[in-house]
Amino acid sequence: MISGWRQGLRNGVVFGVLALGAVIALNAGELSGLGAVLADLPAAVGISAAVHIPQILLTAAAWRALLPPAARPPFLVMAQLRWYRESANALVPAGALVGQAAAARLLSRHGVSSQMAGATATVDLTLEAVSQLFFTLAGVALLLGVGDGPGLLGFAAAGFGIALAGAGAMVLFQRRLPLTLLERGLGRLARRWPAIDPSWVRGLQAAILELHTDWPRLAAATLWHTLSWLLGAVEIAGALWLLGHPITLADALVIESLAQALRNVGFMLPGALAVQEGAIIGAAALVGVPAATALAVALVRRTREVCLSLPGLIAWQRAETGSMRPVEPRDG
Repeated sequence: MISGWRQGLRNGVVFGVLALGAVIALNAGELSGLGAVLADLPAAVGISAAVHIPQILLTAAAWRALLPPAARPPFLVMAQLRWYRESANALVPAGALVGQAAAARLLSRHGVSSQMAGATATVDLTLEAVSQLFFTLAGVALLLGVGDGPGLLGFAAAGFGIALAGAGAMVLFQRRLPLTLLERGLGRLARRWPAIDPSWVRGLQAAILELHTDWPRLAAATLWHTLSWLLGAVEIAGALWLLGHPITLADALVIESLAQALRNVGFMLPGALAVQEGAIIGAAALVGVPAATALAVALVRRTREVCLSLPGLIAWQRAETGSMRPVEPRDG
């Protein structure tokens, strides 16, 4: 675990250097203007962090809403687990999957059964994708309502199609888990680690399918995730305002919705390195934001991710290796 977060630390430094180098290269002919942009970066990163921290709290509320009321840990615990997941997503390869699995395992230390922890983590990830689909659809509708220009429809359709495919695949996979194949794989692992129970996966799917029928909890979690996506547009608008290119919240929603949808292409890369920057630049161009300014916004977001995620990896490591005593699972 220690080597893992150290690798994340190195990744974070490399990402920051690469993003800064990209900004400088793209603005090589406008160094005087670039100096002004870089001078405002600390304040822009502060705005980005001030908006993103409530996003973490909203997504923590979404995950917590999926748990049975009697089994819900304190809200602060859920917020910490969500922070760990985001830290892994930003700095570790395939971090969204690694962080989600680790957060679910840590949740089981707080009195939640392992099947329920795994099921809620899985469904939460799916509802995040579903709410992103709604968010992307709103961005496409706004863009098609006010935009024009060649390639506009194709770019918007690409973002929506990626979001739709991702959400659909996740829902289908959960409802049709290859149980026999998974049990066989877990059985082989159990030969080396006897604590592994191959039948656990059947309990996991049963818990997932039960959650799929609990519409009030699903609706509550989707609502929290949707509010979190909307706050991302506020982050974009705030950063652009500070960098001298104010836009409307509608335009910011277009940028954020399409950029986040296209970012999913790089889910296996730590923090979707380069994919995220390209997505922001491409989406911002659709509402008239110059490439240099859009890349500065991407640098702001990357810097904020590193600043919040490095402490998150360290806290995650401490949680993994700390002397937390498992407690008896609660009902539900």
